[in-house]
Amino acid sequence: MTSAGFSFAARLRRLAVGDSLLYRHLVGAAAGSFLLSLSAKALTLISSVLLARWLGSAGYGVYSSALAVLLMLGVPTTLGLPILVVRLLASYRVNEEWGLMRGLLQRVNLLVLLLSVILAGLGSAVVWALGDRLSSGHALLWAMGLLPLTALGALRSAALRGLHHIVLGQLPENVVMPGLFLGLLASWNFAGLALTPESVLALRFAAVAAAFVVGAWLLIRRLPSAMLRAEPCYDTATWARAAIPLLFLGGMSIINTQTDVLMLAGIHGAASAGVYRAASRGAELVAFSLVVINMAIQPTISHLYTAGETQRLQRVLTAAARGALAMALPLALVLALFGKTILRLVFGDEFESGALCLAILCGAQVINAGAGPVALILNMTGHERDSVVGMTIGAVVNVVLNAIFIPLWDVDGAALATGLSLVSWNFALVALVRRRTGLSSTVLNSVLAR
Repeated sequence: MTSAGFSFAARLRRLAVGDSLLYRHLVGAAAGSFLLSLSAKALTLISSVLLARWLGSAGYGVYSSALAVLLMLGVPTTLGLPILVVRLLASYRVNEEWGLMRGLLQRVNLLVLLLSVILAGLGSAVVWALGDRLSSGHALLWAMGLLPLTALGALRSAALRGLHHIVLGQLPENVVMPGLFLGLLASWNFAGLALTPESVLALRFAAVAAAFVVGAWLLIRRLPSAMLRAEPCYDTATWARAAIPLLFLGGMSIINTQTDVLMLAGIHGAASAGVYRAASRGAELVAFSLVVINMAIQPTISHLYTAGETQRLQRVLTAAARGALAMALPLALVLALFGKTILRLVFGDEFESGALCLAILCGAQVINAGAGPVALILNMTGHERDSVVGMTIGAVVNVVLNAIFIPLWDVDGAALATGLSLVSWNFALVALVRRRTGLSSTVLNSVLAR
């Protein structure tokens, strides 16, 4: 781990004096999440660099646009259920409600399977009907095929994390899939076969399928024996009420993260979308620390809040926000100051125009890290409707500003719109966390507000 990572671990050690079990769990989860996420980022970055060079900015833009469509369709497919599964499994585990745990897993998997197959079929029919009018039609067909596997994989990952198997829950998506995908890409290229957006997505399909099988095997082996013996119970009405705002939350999140790519492709073409995607890959590294820490503390928030241990929870949240910022800030400065050189050396000469775009996105991600796990706190404490409010504000700001700024400033306009939307919803959610829970999510406070 980095020095900042050790600082986070040291802070947790001080906060968990007298509670060695909590300390060991959080530090182990954080360390494992860090290593797995670091592996995923490295493998994904290498794949992105190779694809950008082998496909060119236009081909890479087509591939990125197809993935953006996949992510957007994933929202109505999963219905916000992965977040709900993490929260409820952690709560059911505390209260030993094994029948509800079994019923939840059965119902959500069946529902997501049906929805994903239906949406994939409808999407494929639309793409087929439009035919030659879609230049990326065949790439989109592969994206439709990925939808069921991706949706069910998200549920499986959530189930493992809700059962406190934080590291195992991330293993298939963070190591198996990107590692196999990179290996398949390299083998395909070295064999002298033509790489197109369609062939790349076909290779991604194979990697995702393999990761799905591994993940399913891991979950089956880790299901509690008491749950397997219990008769399934179904609290469908309660689950539906909780899932509806999470569905909207997922939609707003995807709008915030994918609108820029799709609008760039539509207004300025695939080449601009490819340049922007390369720059955003760099900015994602700045957000890496918060993503890792969120994964580690996700079920712990639900656990401690359910048990009424808000003082302990506040100490964990403050340590998490400060650790995330400590890791994010130095990397953001390097990328912002030397972005042009980094983009040229890593992705190629045609991508260096994304330097200012990269700097803007890095600045926004630093603020994101300093705000702490705001949405996660609300989602894990039963205040997901407030998350929807904040994320909706960000989504509206994102769409409106992208429509204004992209025609004016191309990729830099998209970055400015996305950065401002990210900052706006963070500020909104910080206020909502304090109002609803009395907790402070940011680096600036270490005591309860009430």
